[in-house]
Amino acid sequence: MLDEDDLEAAVAEGIVTPAQLEALRVFAGSRRHAAERADDERFRFMRGFNDFFFAVGVVLFGIGIAYFAGVDPIENLVAAGLIWALAEFLVRRMRLVLPGILLACLFVFFAFRLTELDWSHVAQVTGLPLRLPAGFPRSPVLGSFEPIAIAAKAVVAGLAATAFYARFRLPFALLLIAANIVLLVTKVFGALLFPRVVTPSLILLVCGLGVFAAAMVYDLSDRMRMTRAADCAFWLHLLAAPLIVHSLIRLILPAPAAPPGAMPFGLGMNTTSAVTIFVIVAVLTAIAVLIDRRALLVSALIYLGIAIGYAITGAIRADTGSQPAVFFATLVILGTMVLALGVGWQPLRRVFLRLFPSAFVDRFPPVAYPA
Repeated sequence: MLDEDDLEAAVAEGIVTPAQLEALRVFAGSRRHAAERADDERFRFMRGFNDFFFAVGVVLFGIGIAYFAGVDPIENLVAAGLIWALAEFLVRRMRLVLPGILLACLFVFFAFRLTELDWSHVAQVTGLPLRLPAGFPRSPVLGSFEPIAIAAKAVVAGLAATAFYARFRLPFALLLIAANIVLLVTKVFGALLFPRVVTPSLILLVCGLGVFAAAMVYDLSDRMRMTRAADCAFWLHLLAAPLIVHSLIRLILPAPAAPPGAMPFGLGMNTTSAVTIFVIVAVLTAIAVLIDRRALLVSALIYLGIAIGYAITGAIRADTGSQPAVFFATLVILGTMVLALGVGWQPLRRVFLRLFPSAFVDRFPPVAYPA
C-alpha cells in the first residue's frame, strides 16, 4: 500500500506530477470518511519489529562512538559524518522512522559538542566582551563564558538539525530545530541582553507560544491530517506543551520563599494555588479539545496531580503516615480522569465545537463520529 513518502518519491522521480499527486489526495480523501483520519493523533513511528531492531543497533553504535569521540571537535565531526552516512541508508533509502529519530538526535548531539572552545582565548583574540557582569551566577565549568558558549552550541546544533530536516524531511527534526532555537533565545535574552528584567519563565512561555503557533500553522494546513504536515505539527506540539504549561504555572504560582507548604517542583500550595491550577488545566483542556491535540493536557497532568493531592490531604486532614495513601489515591483519580476523557474525547469535542461558529470550527479536525 502506498504511503505519503512513496507518493512524494514518485513525484521526485517524475513518475507523477505534483498536480496529479494533489488530485490523488483529493480522490483518496473523498473515498474515506474524513473523521476516520482525524480521530487519532496518528504519526508513523514503527512499521514492524525490524524498525526496533535497527533502532537498537543505532543506540549501541551511537553510545560507542560518543565515548571515543569525547569532547574533541574533530572526532565529533567524524562521528557526525558517520551518523549522516547511516541516515542516508536507514532514513533516505529504507525510510525507517524510529531509527531516523535516534540518528537525528545523535547527529545534533555531535554537532552540539563541536564548539568545545577556549572562550577566554576567543575573548582575548576578538576583543569581544563575552564575560558575564559581576554578580551573576557562574557555570562551574565555563565560568563567566557560559551563556555565549551555550548560545554558540545552540546555533551549531540548530543548523545541524535544519540540514538533517532539509535532507531527510524527517518531521521529528523540527522538534530539534525548535528546541535549539528555544535554548538560544533563553541564553541570549535571559543571560546576555535582559538578565535583570526578563524572567526565565516569561522567556520560556513566549518560546512555547511561538512553537505552538508554528505547530498550528502545520495543523491548519492539513485539517484532515493526511500528510506529513500532521506529523510535523505533532512533534512541535510535543515541545510546545511542556514549555507553555510549566512556564505559565511558574509565572502565576512562583516558588515560595519559605520551605513550609512547599510541594514538588517548588510550588507553594494553598487553596488559591490549587484552584488556580484547576482553572489553568481546564483552559488547557478546552484548547486541547478544540485543536484535537492532547499534548497540552498530558503536560499538565503532573500539576493537576499536585493540586488533587493537596485537596485530598486537606479533605481528610492527612498526617505524614497517610501520605502514601494520598499519593496512590491521586494516581487513581488521575487515571480515572484520563481514561474517562479518552473515552469521551470525541463526544466532548462534538459538544464543545457547537459553541463556536462553523467558519471557525471548519479550520480544525472534524469530530470522528457524527451525531
